[in-house]
Amino acid sequence: MASIRRPRPTLSVVLCTYNRAELLRRTLDSLCRQSLDKALFEIVVIDDGSTDDTRPVVQAYESLLPLRYSRQRNAGLGSARNHGVFLSQGKILVFHDDDDLAGPRLLEEHLETHRRYPENRYGVLGYTGLNPSIAHDPLMRFATRVGFFLFSYPTLKNGDVLDFRYFWGGCSSCKREWLLDCGVFNPVFRFGCEDIDLGFRLSKHGFRVVYNSRAASYMVREIGFDGFCRRLHLQGQSNYVLSRLHNDPAIQEWAEVIGAKEAWARIGLKYDAIIRAGRELDRIARLRAECGLSMDEADTKLLHQCYFVAFRASKIKGIVEKANAMGANWSS
Repeated sequence: MASIRRPRPTLSVVLCTYNRAELLRRTLDSLCRQSLDKALFEIVVIDDGSTDDTRPVVQAYESLLPLRYSRQRNAGLGSARNHGVFLSQGKILVFHDDDDLAGPRLLEEHLETHRRYPENRYGVLGYTGLNPSIAHDPLMRFATRVGFFLFSYPTLKNGDVLDFRYFWGGCSSCKREWLLDCGVFNPVFRFGCEDIDLGFRLSKHGFRVVYNSRAASYMVREIGFDGFCRRLHLQGQSNYVLSRLHNDPAIQEWAEVIGAKEAWARIGLKYDAIIRAGRELDRIARLRAECGLSMDEADTKLLHQCYFVAFRASKIKGIVEKANAMGANWSS
């Protein structure tokens, strides 16, 4: 893709993607409608080895957005985000996911918050909600509003100043200089924990995160039951790696590794049955929704219990499998 000489932007959007061309198209389309002047920002798309139409999709937006595109061999999210950090030119880096639509004031709100907190040690957490197309999905609602397996926004208030646990990679921003001085993403994390690991390391230098609920984006990718279980399994694997990198009580608590071996001893033999039960109840809930049939309080409670047990079990499975693969000494 030919480069176009432009003034140095104030803000860079780091957008990493892998085989989600159609979702990326919608994301780029939403970024065309930003309230922030296009002269003030750039979009840096890092293609993590996609085999679909990712590059043609990006090329279609060359005349509509201040875009830069770079492709790498598939190496995972930590590596791709570092690629974006080094390629970016803006003083402010906004990390955005390829399955989220940007609200019209997303970039302006990030920039305004950084202007209110100009010190390098301050980052910003934006808000990610569910797009109306998936907002009524029973699993997505549970994951974001009840079980908090995806986000935990209901526990936050606009303007909260938070710690490293809220540096969520797909909806956060920080000063580029701060990363270059204090550390970037660890490429060992292909999926999950790359943001918490970095936030924790930055916290040793005083890093704090300001929540701005007006810096809004909206997830459009619906994750099915089996897909969410796979996601939690991968998350568990990354959680164990994180726990080995930082022998700190805050990390050990966040990673949920303590007690995982004992928990798996109780549920391991039942895991397949747990997944089957959760899958079946999820199927029934979706059929009822398609037929316009509501669920009463008892049915909803049972569904949520099955979701929680299945998702928690999948994360524990990932933790234990990774621990065993790394030759864990569980007594330490």
